[in-house]
Amino acid sequence: MKDKDKLQEEILKADMKNVEKIWKESDGEQTLAALLEKMTKDELVKVAKKYDVKGITSLKKAEVVERIREVIIKNVDLMINSLEETSIKFLQELINYGGVKKYQCDLLINSNFLRNRGIVFTASINGELYVILPEELRVLLKEKITKDVMTAAREKSDLIKAIAGSTYYYGVVSYSAIREILESTFNTEVTDEKIKELVLIGEELGYDYVIEEDGLCHIDVENSNKIVKLQKKNKKNICKFDKKTLIKAGVPDFMEEHKSGKNLQRALGEMFIIDKEILKDEMDSFTISIKNEMPMEKSINLFLDAYEIDNEEEKNIFAYELEHLAKSIKRWSLNGYSENEITKLEQRVVNEVNIGRNDPCLCGSKKKYKKCCGR
Repeated sequence: MKDKDKLQEEILKADMKNVEKIWKESDGEQTLAALLEKMTKDELVKVAKKYDVKGITSLKKAEVVERIREVIIKNVDLMINSLEETSIKFLQELINYGGVKKYQCDLLINSNFLRNRGIVFTASINGELYVILPEELRVLLKEKITKDVMTAAREKSDLIKAIAGSTYYYGVVSYSAIREILESTFNTEVTDEKIKELVLIGEELGYDYVIEEDGLCHIDVENSNKIVKLQKKNKKNICKFDKKTLIKAGVPDFMEEHKSGKNLQRALGEMFIIDKEILKDEMDSFTISIKNEMPMEKSINLFLDAYEIDNEEEKNIFAYELEHLAKSIKRWSLNGYSENEITKLEQRVVNEVNIGRNDPCLCGSKKKYKKCCGR
């Protein structure tokens, strides 16, 4: 099951427990006050926390509703500026639908995210489920969601994806490392408070990491302490990734692809009748096992056992291809490098010892070593 699907399932299970509260029958009123009124007091307190509203637990429900309504309207600009791209696009979609859109499963995460902020609401209309944007907010947001707002939201999304991408390649990342990565790749200053805000938004939207005390951990990491210890042993080599690479890897359920992996998929697909999605899932599981430092031989055997290959020659061919793939996988313990890349780095160090300052550079630039990599 994909990670985003897991989050959707978790939200759905929670919703099922509170189905009568979350999917109350609509009475036709679509004002902010009317929709807030349908929330339980506990839900209202949760919304209030998002706006740092205190001292409402002792108030009557009607007073709580009015207080939160006032705060949301008053802080609509701050609210918009706190959202990332998918949330803004979802709001635009609701505006285009006149504020009411029939509920679909792919709306689950964004609906839940915005409902927790008292911006979007869920309701049942004639037995069918809908997502509703209150009338007042629909009017305000239509005017306030400008090109500048969209640009800022896109930049926020890119920062969140870069954070998630860092956890994909490094496995375990400290907050100080995240700050260094963001500042160097985006060429901008990022405060600790900003990082915390981005991390919490990303977690709520289902990005592939878990928040730990000192930083983040990719959701597929099985033993973070083990990975950190191995990273420290290899600290002299830390792979650097550009902004585009980190953003791409930050998309939920991202998995790197390799030529050797595609060749293996094609060969297995020709030999066995197997669903492409199932095969991809098995390849992804193999990749994750290598990233988690499962012994290569064990990872290969686990993969091949599923296919019951009797011919020893064929088995050896597939084992060779899997080993080739394993050495191409960027590993958490190697600080984002693959085994093949580490081998090349070590070979380069040996070669550089023997190269003269005036010799051609090893990188193939045709420049002298002293004017290229030897600077």
